[in-house]
Formats: sequence, structure tokens, C-alpha cells
Amino acid sequence: MSSDTTLPWSDLKMSARIVAAAFKRFARDGFAAATIREIAADAGVSAALVIHHFGSKDGLRRECNRRVVDFLRDKGRPDASAAERLDAVFVQYGSYATRAVAEDSEESRELFDVLLGMARAVVAEGAESGSLRGSSDPDAQAMALLVLGLTPFAFSAHLTRWADAGLDAAMARLAVPIAEIYTRGLVTDSGLLDAAMGVRGER
Repeated sequence: MSSDTTLPWSDLKMSARIVAAAFKRFARDGFAAATIREIAADAGVSAALVIHHFGSKDGLRRECNRRVVDFLRDKGRPDASAAERLDAVFVQYGSYATRAVAEDSEESRELFDVLLGMARAVVAEGAESGSLRGSSDPDAQAMALLVLGLTPFAFSAHLTRWADAGLDAAMARLAVPIAEIYTRGLVTDSGLLDAAMGVRGER
């Protein structure tokens, strides 16, 4: 979740408190189900003040999305790679971003396209440096990286139940096997790849 939400409420400006509450509420309930009244209550302010600052629930969502995009593009180290930037977004905003892009809206599509653009940069940088294995379909490879990065957050309730722990601990437990799959691969022969290429008519 957003780094803003790691600060005590008293350390945040009023608008930042509202945005931090919106990130949490949208991530938990989704945009459609979340209400201005609930977000205001979470932030300890009136619903009228939320409207004053952001105009509407749509305006608040636009502000949340803008902050994710700004973080992705500008908030990391100046020398951060595309992979580091995308990973930082998963860490900071994974739950929110997963909920946000799952809903069919123009804002959802815009945010997803920005994330996919960074995943494409990850693939391009990896291919140029030799740190990633090449693919017969680099654009699909980028999509796969994005989908795999967001998927654990979509199953957060099941992950925490499985791990009998909070989401951070559950994700930490998954980190090594996921890294093993990325680094070493999963299967020991080409059968799976041959079957997938056969489905695409590439035999």
C-alpha cells in the first residue's frame, strides 16, 4: 500500500489523509462499492470536505491513479531500472492497483496501459542487458510479467488464510518459490513449451 499510509494520521495533511484512506478503501472494497462517506470516516473528516478537495469519488480515484503513475515514473531513484520501478509499485500499491485495473473503466484502462508500458520497458531493458531470456513474443512476455506481478494481490484473502499470517508475511513466503520459477524455470523438459507453441500454431 501507499507509503503515505505508513505515517500516523497526525503527520499527514488533510488532503493526504483523505487520499491515504481512499487507497485503503478502494483496495479493500473496490471503487464501485466504496463510498465517500466511508472514506471520509476512515480519514476522520466530513464527506463535504472530501468533495471540497476532490470534487467527487471519480476525482478521488483520479488522484489515487495519478499518484501511482507519478510514483512509477518519478518517485524512485533517478537511476532506477524499469524492473526496480515496477517492483516498487507492486510493493507500494499492489493491492490498490490490482483492484483498480480489474474494474472496467476508462481510468482502469489508462492505469493498466501505464503499468504495461513499464513492463514492456522491463522486457526491453532485460533483452538489451542480457538479464532476461528472450521470447518469441516480447509483448506477450511483458503482459505475462505484469499479470504475474499483480496476481498475488488478487488472492490476498486466500494467501493470508493459507499462510495464517498477514499479507506481508504471506508474500514473503511466496517470494523464494516465485524467484525460483523466474530464475531456474519450473519444468525440466520442453513439453509444456511445445504444447503452448502448438496451440499457437508454431510447431
